[in-house]
Amino acid sequence: MLRELGYLFLIFSFVTSLYGSCSGFIAQITKKRLFLFSSRVASLYGTFFVLLASLVLIYSFLNSDYSILYVYKNSSSDLPFFYRVSAFWSSLEGSHLLWTLFLSLCTSLALWTFSKQNEIFLPLISFLLQGILAWMFFLAVSSSSPFEPAFPVAIQGLGMNELLQNPYMMIHPPCLFLGYTSLAVPFAYSFSSIWMGELPREMLQSMRRWSLVSWSFLTTGVFLGGRWAYVELGWAGYWAWDPVENSSFIPWLFVTAFLHVLLLVRQHGKLAKLLFVFSFFSFFFCFFGTFITRSGMISSVHSFAQSDVAMSYLIFLIGLFVVFLVTYSFRGNKELELEKKSLPRFYQIDFLILCVLLCVSFVVIILMGTLYPIVSEYFTGIRFSVQSPYFNSFAPYIGFSFILLVTLGNLSKRRSYPKVFSKKNLLVLQFMTATSAFLFCFFGGIFETKASYLFILQLVGVILCFGSFFLFLFDFFKKYKFSKLSFLSFFRINLGSFGALLAHLGVLVAILGFLGNYRGLSQVKTLERFDIFSFYGYEFEFKGLELNPQDNTLLYQAVTGVTKDDKLVATLYPSRAKYPTKEDLIHEVDYSSTFWHDIYLTLVNFDQKNGEWVTIEFHINPTVRLVWGSLLFFIFGAFFSLLGLRKVSR
Repeated sequence: MLRELGYLFLIFSFVTSLYGSCSGFIAQITKKRLFLFSSRVASLYGTFFVLLASLVLIYSFLNSDYSILYVYKNSSSDLPFFYRVSAFWSSLEGSHLLWTLFLSLCTSLALWTFSKQNEIFLPLISFLLQGILAWMFFLAVSSSSPFEPAFPVAIQGLGMNELLQNPYMMIHPPCLFLGYTSLAVPFAYSFSSIWMGELPREMLQSMRRWSLVSWSFLTTGVFLGGRWAYVELGWAGYWAWDPVENSSFIPWLFVTAFLHVLLLVRQHGKLAKLLFVFSFFSFFFCFFGTFITRSGMISSVHSFAQSDVAMSYLIFLIGLFVVFLVTYSFRGNKELELEKKSLPRFYQIDFLILCVLLCVSFVVIILMGTLYPIVSEYFTGIRFSVQSPYFNSFAPYIGFSFILLVTLGNLSKRRSYPKVFSKKNLLVLQFMTATSAFLFCFFGGIFETKASYLFILQLVGVILCFGSFFLFLFDFFKKYKFSKLSFLSFFRINLGSFGALLAHLGVLVAILGFLGNYRGLSQVKTLERFDIFSFYGYEFEFKGLELNPQDNTLLYQAVTGVTKDDKLVATLYPSRAKYPTKEDLIHEVDYSSTFWHDIYLTLVNFDQKNGEWVTIEFHINPTVRLVWGSLLFFIFGAFFSLLGLRKVSR
């Protein structure tokens, strides 16, 4: 009964979204408010019904209703409570439903919070957003239905993918889907503005607000995905340029470029048509990434949800691209009505444009590496695999280019703020940069780098990062005349500028963390009980093998004591986990973090009879903590930028 009810709710959502899209189209043609109101109300009904369908599916998971095929394939009675909830989005049908739910919520929120004085844009916005929703609901009731029946009804489910039984995977997919769906709103706004030939300031503010929200969720999702790979897969890394990783990173690059284009348009009144281009590609590549990974065209360690939706996605992507081309062809030559402002001769605008071009260049490099296996197979019949060395050969130079742009962009303000960049301040800046860079290189082990070219790259990168870091701080604090940072002085600052400061500092902190990838150390060693292995100044003692049942797993733990200078640093438990529904043993790593590096252990093999010996892979991963810490800069930067937008709108 519940299965039929959930499916019926999805059908209602499809009908209401289709009606809402058609009503929006009619409202655009007839200019009648009644059709517009009807279209907006339809969005609320669609959201209500898809929310009910989602609650039905969650209830089915919590009650182990194996009459539903999706529940049978992705759950079992031994699953802990929270993993039964996250099993909702553990495979394609459920993740598609969650994506559709978030898109429906964003659509309703966008349609009912839109400025009344710019209501003429709403019919097109409603037509586009609810049209996309109708397609999503069509898939949910056809080729990607989470309410397919299972016959005969089993007593026990097949269980959730063991790699997904991780706290980070409970948060990572919803964050990505929220980022993807909120990108639809700036796309709809820019589509309506280029079609109508107008771009009000209020709409620019709304685009920036939605883009910042999307950027925040995408950033969080990307970082949590890297964190999951780090603690779950056992290879001591967090980014392998996997196709699924790339498919989430490309929209992030596009929305980053879009935010910088927004800044150009808002401050200088130029390049307004590029808003439509970048908002479209930000949204387009969310679906394109899903198409190439979940259609089975590209294999990935992250692909937990493959199905026969490739043709439906391909048709949708082609249709979406045709809409973009037709719209830009017929409306791209029409000037958007926007207040023109005088441009500086050199300064910030050039570096903003260069930043946008750099993001696009990075996207092209990633796309070439990701799509090459498909293209090579089509033309030669042989699929060539593109691995991380291809991407890593470009990534350092792209990263250094970003730092250079940040540094030069700050230095270009010298004529605008002569007091900020006086000779005295520049001398202080050089001293602080040199001192900080030396300390980081000394304690971070960069001076121990063996390859000369790597040493030079890392040294230059560290100096540029700290130079940019202090340039930002000098510029910001002198601009707002801080004699000292106090609680009251905080309220005098421009929150948008403060948020941008934090976000850019996050980029620098992340790059400092990424530099650790080039000087990590690893070694594999087989130890018998009470053997001691010395590595990187630490002594590792294997104390024995323990069996530890936790939730629905049985852990085989290699108890390993870590000491340095005869002092106990940590006791680590690298493990292999046995799940009741799986035959294979799964890696469960353990690590200990310091500011400068992580001690990371993976249990490769062990004596399953007596537990007398183990084979452990030892890793020293420098500056990983800086990578995770940079996320705080990004999130707080977006938060204060949003507060700044709210202050401006008032």
